[in-house]
Amino acid sequence: MEALKLENYTYEDYLDIDRTTKERVELIDGRIYMMAGASAAHQDTVGNIFFILKNLSREKERCLPRIAPYDLKLFNGSDQNVVQPDVMLFCEDENIPCAIFEVLSDSTAHKDKSVKKELYERFGIKEYFLVDTTLKIVDKYELDRSRYYYVQGFGIEDEMPVDCLDAAVSVAEVFENI
Repeated sequence: MEALKLENYTYEDYLDIDRTTKERVELIDGRIYMMAGASAAHQDTVGNIFFILKNLSREKERCLPRIAPYDLKLFNGSDQNVVQPDVMLFCEDENIPCAIFEVLSDSTAHKDKSVKKELYERFGIKEYFLVDTTLKIVDKYELDRSRYYYVQGFGIEDEMPVDCLDAAVSVAEVFENI
């Protein structure tokens, strides 16, 4: 079942919803997307990714990982969006992440593969990773000339490059204890 969508909302509406309901929501292209709670596998995978990136960023001393719930504001004139990616990696810019990792769930997979992917592409986020806890595969996309192209799916036995860190991540570690 897809998350409930509400249309024609502004950033001010988003703030009102946040203040009055305390529900987690995202604002993408004028639509409000309600966010459901996450499964244990989802949260454990998010934690694993954050831990891996935190350790690698300490070694590289140039990037900062952040984890949801964290409002990522993607604004460009009247194009105002607020999303909460599962894991973000900020490197050169403290406002726009270099890489985003979205862990798929039944309620968000369609949004992560479509509207959020298009949003991240539009705002120039260099690397986008879709993490499937059921299949234990991570699909990687890279930005080239303002468009994402599919790099490949990485499985448990693979080392996956994270170009923002100039490092490789063990996919087995991403899915450790999942």
